[in-house]
Amino acid sequence: MKKTILVIGLGRLGTALCHKIIRLGHSVMAVDKTHSKVGEIADTVDLAVQLDATDEDALSKMGAKNADIAIVAIGENLEASVLATSILRDFGIPKIVARAQTNLHAKILAKVGANKIVFPEKDTGERLAELLINPWLSSFSSLPGSNLLVGSVSPLPEMLGKTLIELNFRNTYNAIVLCIRRGEATLLPKADTLLQEGDSLVLAGKEEEMKEWLQDPDEMRGI
Repeated sequence: MKKTILVIGLGRLGTALCHKIIRLGHSVMAVDKTHSKVGEIADTVDLAVQLDATDEDALSKMGAKNADIAIVAIGENLEASVLATSILRDFGIPKIVARAQTNLHAKILAKVGANKIVFPEKDTGERLAELLINPWLSSFSSLPGSNLLVGSVSPLPEMLGKTLIELNFRNTYNAIVLCIRRGEATLLPKADTLLQEGDSLVLAGKEEEMKEWLQDPDEMRGI
């Protein structure tokens, strides 16, 4: 589904997020109090607005309440980031991601409503955008020298009690089961291997081919 994402703060992190989210096919509302920064991103995003993110009325009027995800990417102004996060929580936005400068800042942001805290030195804008749109990617890593991803996931409910051949796994899910972790054991799968609750499937596949059935993080959790 196409999401509407609000990005507050158009420094390097916020700008990178805007560009990547647009490339991923989602809508972006971009906010900054600096006119030049808003102007630089205006032709890229769906909506770019110059305003003070601590102004609740201004945020409401520009449609912030309609966002599926809000990202507070404000840098040095800790007070502004905390106030903006609190306002977004009161708006009832389902997911709020906030940038923190210190551990104390992160604790305050969590208390006022941030669902996820990021530190710029650890999370690049592009990687964060990928994880927001496709949370399942956090369970996968790129296989060096290829365009394949490898990672561990729990079986979907529909897979339980069925064999790999019954599921026609390779064609149905566009992935290869490399092995199955079951308790303390690691099994090499066969066509008649029955998938059980508690199994961990180590998969290999291409992102574009797997993302349709791996998008729900509540059903498909990384191990």
